[in-house]
Amino acid sequence: MVTITGFDLSSYRQCLTRWNHAISLMYDQCKEVGPSRCLMVPYEQLVLHPRDWMKKILNWLDVPWNESVLHHEEFINKPGGVPLSKVERSSDQVIKPVNLEALTKWVGQIPTDVVRDMPDIAPMLSKLGYNPYENPPVYGAPDSVVSDNTRRVLVRKDIWEAKVKQFALEQQTPGSITPEDDFTTMTNDA
Repeated sequence: MVTITGFDLSSYRQCLTRWNHAISLMYDQCKEVGPSRCLMVPYEQLVLHPRDWMKKILNWLDVPWNESVLHHEEFINKPGGVPLSKVERSSDQVIKPVNLEALTKWVGQIPTDVVRDMPDIAPMLSKLGYNPYENPPVYGAPDSVVSDNTRRVLVRKDIWEAKVKQFALEQQTPGSITPEDDFTTMTNDA
């Protein structure tokens, strides 16, 4: 099992409490430095609408648009491409095109008592606009390319399992899924 320092991956309650603390700090710091230095990116919206969000992100970074940002999976472990970590928990997702799998992989895994106490355990969910009781959550409709990618990933599971083996990655099983950061925070110190 891959470990994440400070997290007991067998305890959803503890993971969510620590997640809430970390996201609260990042959120407050982002608000403090302001939108010219910190861009909040809702992870789910980035997955649902990658073209729109990548254009916003690259524009914010003052980096020219390049279509290749929508096809990261084509550049895995290639010169000048995306290096993979064998210990990063989400590397098995990175080898695939942007798809909906990760958005609901955790549904049904969180114990009932934790779901019941979610507003108290992770108040940042509400602050960020999520309904802490929604299980599965409603994030909105994906772009057609994301829907197509998801269908291809699901239909060709054998290909993706082979790639996981090829890259010697630990594949995530439903019982090992932990709550993922709902917001990715980018800072721009330039």
